[in-house]
Amino acid sequence: MSDYIPRRGDHLYVWRKIRMYQHHGIVVTKEDILNNIISELIPEKLELLMIVEQNIHGLDIVTLKQFRTEHPFSYAHDICCAQYRADPMEYYLNRSGTCYLTKRLPEDKIVENAMRIYNDKHQRDVWKTYSLVLKNCEQFAFICSTSVEYVLGEQVLMGCNVVKCVFINGMYNAAKYIFQIIRQLAEQVMSGIPFETIIKGNGLAALTAFTLEALILTIRLFIYYYYEEDRSKNLTRKYAISPEDYLQEMVQAGFGSLSAFGMSIAGIFVGSVLFSSAMAPMVCSIFFGFIGYITARWITGLIAIKIRKTFSSENNDKQIMFKNYPGDDDDTVEFA
Repeated sequence: MSDYIPRRGDHLYVWRKIRMYQHHGIVVTKEDILNNIISELIPEKLELLMIVEQNIHGLDIVTLKQFRTEHPFSYAHDICCAQYRADPMEYYLNRSGTCYLTKRLPEDKIVENAMRIYNDKHQRDVWKTYSLVLKNCEQFAFICSTSVEYVLGEQVLMGCNVVKCVFINGMYNAAKYIFQIIRQLAEQVMSGIPFETIIKGNGLAALTAFTLEALILTIRLFIYYYYEEDRSKNLTRKYAISPEDYLQEMVQAGFGSLSAFGMSIAGIFVGSVLFSSAMAPMVCSIFFGFIGYITARWITGLIAIKIRKTFSSENNDKQIMFKNYPGDDDDTVEFA
């Protein structure tokens, strides 16, 4: 077990399946359970610290050992604590689910939320069905820690499903078109077709990807400005995006698409030279383009966050000076 000592109200997580994902829960005490949970819901085994979690069977209260243990190998993972109000650079570098930019509630309110949800029959029924998108262990722990609800209304869900179907259909056709372009280009390279044709085809594919991402970001920016009353909640839920983040994401998308454009062309030539299979140029082009896109986005994001932190620190280092000499009746203070 790690050196971390769990405390009441902590949002804990443990890694699962060779760090492929995390399992989350909220720390409560034995007294919290005895004083707030109805008798028939109190677990048989109680320790000083217990974990309220959500799993495929619904809500449950387990011991720290049970929370740490992964079956069927009965391997005990180290316990980690999710960080709230994380530094933007740390948030960017760490895996999703380990830290958040959102402010954390006081521990009493976090425990109160966990006990209220677990005690309520309707809430237990809601959380009984595990959903990878809307109802999972991380969202349960996040809701307890922030009181920000993820549950959507039926009309919103219907609208999301319509948008999702349109988006997936568009992405599928775009991907199919890109695959066709890459395959044709691979054949053209083998046949000695001019380099200009390869440039145009890959450029069109990169432009399509950038346009789709820009459209999604613009919709999120529209939500940010249009729904002012729910702005903070929409930002937390990632439905909206601030103007500063919008600009950063657009720059990252642009450089990512440019990098993917260049690397996919390089992949075609590498596949054509090093491998004899007719499919090799297409596979190498996809792989190189993906690596180029991810790498460029990651590096551009690091640079953008560093620049934003520098300007932010400069703006916060304000010097105070008097308009008039100290001691005058009309002393006023202004920031330089």
